[in-house]
Amino acid sequence: MDGTWTIGELAEQAARLLGSATQSNGRVRDVPNERLIRWYVTIGLLDPPLARRGRIALYGPRHLLQLVAVKRRQAAGASIADIQAELTGAPNATLEAIATVPSPSPEPPPEAAPRFWTAAARSTEDIPKTVEPVARVHGVRLAPGVTLLLDDAARVPTDGDLGRLAEAAEPLLLRLAELRLLRTRK
Repeated sequence: MDGTWTIGELAEQAARLLGSATQSNGRVRDVPNERLIRWYVTIGLLDPPLARRGRIALYGPRHLLQLVAVKRRQAAGASIADIQAELTGAPNATLEAIATVPSPSPEPPPEAAPRFWTAAARSTEDIPKTVEPVARVHGVRLAPGVTLLLDDAARVPTDGDLGRLAEAAEPLLLRLAELRLLRTRK
């Protein structure tokens, strides 16, 4: 299980691995779609995307393990709350044991038609040589509509860091409000 995928490709990979898994609860989707994946990221069942290329989020093998493990637990009748308690922050070995992802087959999958928006569909001459390596970006919500992005941060911000950042951002938020650059909620 190598590579990175867009959210649509991640959903396709998960559907392929889940096959005909049946759910014990008719309210649960058998296979995940893009909207469900985004929700899982929001509630912490899936890690945030590895990186973004413009507006395209990229997901990796751990995301696929997380997604399949969640669907396997749902198929067994577990609630989302129980799954969150068990799988949030779980190591890959635990996810692999739950997901029961088969080993890759020795024969390569059939070649799919390249999509016009992917780098594979373009000549490598079209790709700029100054592309930055993929790096994780951490976002800190300071206020509705104001997010601080920490590009290539030395570490993930802790809860204590978030409190100190919110305190330090107060003058900036006041100034943004004075300039009417913040939307006020009614």
